[in-house]
Amino acid sequence: MVDQFDKISACLVVYNEALSIRRCLESLRGAVDEIIVVHDGPCQDETLNICREFGARIFIRPHFGIMEAHLIFAIRQTQFAWIIRIDADECLSEQLRTNLRSLVADAHKLDISAYSFLWSDRGFGNVIKYKPVLFRKKNLFWFPIPHLVWQTRGRVAQSDYVLDHLQRDYQSAEYWISQKKRSRIQAQYILKTYQEMDNFQANEDDLRRVYSFSRRHAGLILIPVLKFIKSFLENVPDGASLLASWRQGRYNFYLGRDLYCLYHHTDDFLSGSVLKIIRYPYKMLNRFKK
Repeated sequence: MVDQFDKISACLVVYNEALSIRRCLESLRGAVDEIIVVHDGPCQDETLNICREFGARIFIRPHFGIMEAHLIFAIRQTQFAWIIRIDADECLSEQLRTNLRSLVADAHKLDISAYSFLWSDRGFGNVIKYKPVLFRKKNLFWFPIPHLVWQTRGRVAQSDYVLDHLQRDYQSAEYWISQKKRSRIQAQYILKTYQEMDNFQANEDDLRRVYSFSRRHAGLILIPVLKFIKSFLENVPDGASLLASWRQGRYNFYLGRDLYCLYHHTDDFLSGSVLKIIRYPYKMLNRFKK
């Protein structure tokens, strides 16, 4: 019998994921003690029927367009001491499935509060990194900021077990149209102050600590700009290659997202003095608008 302190909840926020979610749920069956599924608005495919096959606890919430809008609600529905944060297009590798319980048991002995696992994304050039996935709930805190990973007040251990990720067609027109819409919503969440946003077990100092560069040193008005410039400098050597990459569909996801954010918020949020600071990227932006 599994001890109450070793039980695991799986947490998913989904939107019409019938093509991929079965693979995810099959990997979770028997490895976790409950599956929480929150659907972003009314379901238009077989996603929820598939979830019912696996005994998931299902919640249907109003449509927001990004999963971050629902994650805190999902966390609050979990009943157990540990939480796996997983997407519908991910699944536990067989090795991770087999060893999940032992990782939780070891965490008590080694004072571990979270685990990160190997994760790859072949859709973006076979990026391989450690992704935080398994968290001790009592030490978890988080804000609904797009792409902000869950945070913990304890030690994070890296494991070489693999969280598999299903490759998607990131170059399709349908995908990028959806990203353009999503980026507008993401920017709205990024621009929220601490008082305006919900949180899970967090305080204002936590927000400053985990998001300090954008918020403490730049001010809210500059966040989309700074995120774009950071991606610009990290991924693109010059403007010409940016334009070529854009046209050919070869660019870093975050660069594309931040360019969309900048595109949709330039006129509303940027002052003339700010535009002088980012004159070159802004000129490039105007070329995309045409």
